[in-house]
Amino acid sequence: MAKALKIKLLKAAHDELIRMLELDEAYASVRFVYAGGCCKTAKIDIYLDNFKTGDVKTNIGNLEVLYDENLVDKIQELTIAYSDSRFWIKTILQEDSKSHCSSSKKESCGGCSGHCSSH
Repeated sequence: MAKALKIKLLKAAHDELIRMLELDEAYASVRFVYAGGCCKTAKIDIYLDNFKTGDVKTNIGNLEVLYDENLVDKIQELTIAYSDSRFWIKTILQEDSKSHCSSSKKESCGGCSGHCSSH
């Protein structure tokens, strides 16, 4: 059974994503993509896109959201906000995604050297 992904989309972020979709009628959905990360951080990209076979699809209000199993494997919860003309994304990793992390220096980040970043 697939792990559940919890998405918290704050009103300003929801409204901005709807506005962006209205500006480009070629797309009907927003896609969240796991783009890497390690330990306590993860990078999530946001795209305008359309449904593809294999996608997980959910609606948040009148916004259609797409993602794949890779995102669900890595991320337990997403919180997305919008302010100052940018999206702010907070992630909570799945417990098993943290297993490769060491509690030692941040520079090593459990073997993710050079990929650590603060969100």
